[in-house]
Amino acid sequence: MRRDLARLTAERYDAIVVGGGIHGACAAWEAALRGLKVALIEARDFGHATSSNSLRTLHGGLRHLQRLDVARMRESIRERRQWLRLAPHCASPMRFVLPTTGHAVRGPTFMRAALWINDLVGLDRNRGVRPDRWLPRGSVWSRAQLQSSFAGVPLTGSNGAAAWYDAICLNTERLQIAVVAAAVAAGAHAANYVRAVRLVVDDGRVCGLGVRDELTGRELELRARFVINAAGPWVDEWLRELSRPPRAPMFHASKAFNLLTRPLLFRDALGLSVASRRRSITSSGRPQTYFIVPWHGYSLVGTRHLRCDHSVRSVSISREEVLEFLADLNGFLGEHRLAGSDVVGVFAGLLPEEADNVGPEVALQRASRVIDHSAEGVSGLLSIVGVKWTTARAAAERAVGLVCKQLSKSTRSPTVRGIPSIAPAPAAGHDAWERPDLDPRVLIQLEESYGPARDSVLALMREDATLTARVVPDLPVVMGQVLQAARAEMAMRLSDVIRRRTPLYLSAALDRSALSACAGVMARELRWSRREIGAQIEEAEADLEMFRGPLAADLRHVAA
Repeated sequence: MRRDLARLTAERYDAIVVGGGIHGACAAWEAALRGLKVALIEARDFGHATSSNSLRTLHGGLRHLQRLDVARMRESIRERRQWLRLAPHCASPMRFVLPTTGHAVRGPTFMRAALWINDLVGLDRNRGVRPDRWLPRGSVWSRAQLQSSFAGVPLTGSNGAAAWYDAICLNTERLQIAVVAAAVAAGAHAANYVRAVRLVVDDGRVCGLGVRDELTGRELELRARFVINAAGPWVDEWLRELSRPPRAPMFHASKAFNLLTRPLLFRDALGLSVASRRRSITSSGRPQTYFIVPWHGYSLVGTRHLRCDHSVRSVSISREEVLEFLADLNGFLGEHRLAGSDVVGVFAGLLPEEADNVGPEVALQRASRVIDHSAEGVSGLLSIVGVKWTTARAAAERAVGLVCKQLSKSTRSPTVRGIPSIAPAPAAGHDAWERPDLDPRVLIQLEESYGPARDSVLALMREDATLTARVVPDLPVVMGQVLQAARAEMAMRLSDVIRRRTPLYLSAALDRSALSACAGVMARELRWSRREIGAQIEEAEADLEMFRGPLAADLRHVAA
């Protein structure tokens, strides 16, 4: 998987997908599997925005029962099953527990019925999934069972709990890269740091795309019969000149963030119904349900949704917003209270809100939208405004189906698919696992991060023993993964490796010295100058500072 812009300009594509988040990556994959000649371009790195900043859950859509939306529930169950089947190295079962109260819709009787319906609607939830990734049936717990599982949490008013299984994604960043690699393996051409600038239209029909190479500033023109616009929060940005007067925006922004905190020692994901203590323009004081999810030795807490100016296209979470969230949570955490110094980092992104929402609470767009722009006088252009990671593939499937129909291609979705290795397997006669000198924790981390592609990393380490060295002492990440990212995973910047190709951003020991070592490995592969190495280190440090922002000195000592 290499960045080759000469190849992009030489081809004439059936479709170009703009946007390398999970919706765009799935669209390129679906198109390639149907035999379309397809290109995928991304203005920055693949999955750099909301796609890599979620709560890491692959939802089966239990909440859709509240609106009796069985169709969307079925879609969520089907797509969750797809991820468990396609990427068992990244997706695994997780039990979610929500305390029950009273005897109405949050009571044990109602929840027992809801879980029964959930299991019935999802009767095929494990079809084609390997047995160690099967999702058991849900159940209703007694109050005693709830208290024993979550000791130290005040459960005032709870009379039991609903417990069901969803899936947790161990590494959304790696799964995102694996989907891009699957698209490339199926025949797609992909390139990051290529920004869409303008549509090329001839007689009302899309015939290409003007783009800019963000690494060199060079302007290029790509040829295509169709463009699928999956640019996430930027879905409107490069289409402003499409119609006069300007049309209504497709994406109305709201902020969403999740906290990465010290581990709260729960085996299961705990749901808390929390009423904000501070009534503001972003909160009516009505209870919101948040989950505390065990993840990689930490806890993920969220998702907190905040209203913002619908036109914003970049997100930052302030110290005050983090502290307000902690204050709301701490009223329900008892002896597990979280201080500002317990926050390791913040995952933040933008999600689409309903355009006509005027209330104080966020009203997210309920389902992904696929928009055909032919009504605006331009045929050959579709836009995807996605909402959920879980159902991104389904939204992409709908968009690609429309493209195939208009291009008179088969619209049938392939029944055989998989997440392949990103690089070729080792040569015959070599067992990549014959590494008795490797720490078993490194092997486990490679398996969980790469799945079938782990052997290509091990092959690099077999050829060069220096690549077996750990990058940092507190994580089993090795230098071979840094080289693999630069050589075979289109990591063009140091921050791509630190934030999305490896979990190095989670390391408390990741200092300038470790960043310099990683940059040195990448520099030999990408031919960086000494000045470029320095610039890459500074950029990576700034990116880490943004992620770790709540750990600033003035926040570290504030008890929430």
